[in-house]
Amino acid sequence: MPIYISILFLAFIQNVSFSMVSRSRNRDSRAYHTICSVFSNGIWFMTMHQLVAADLTFYLAIPYIIGTVAGSLFGVEASIKIEKLIGAKA
Repeated sequence: MPIYISILFLAFIQNVSFSMVSRSRNRDSRAYHTICSVFSNGIWFMTMHQLVAADLTFYLAIPYIIGTVAGSLFGVEASIKIEKLIGAKA
């Protein structure tokens, strides 16, 4: 997979997971927060590994930023649906 696509994908998933863990901090489910935390930190590590392995060139900022913005927007919507499904309350 070309590095730009890989970074775009990882950045998207990274911010989906970040949005989820951010929201889960304010919910009454420790299990939900634990799962989100492991997911978020694992994806962050994988993303940073790819960025460092690719010598963190300036050109990687474009797919990274696009991926993170799209991931944030998607992650909030996904979190809302999951929270309703499991009954997690603020």
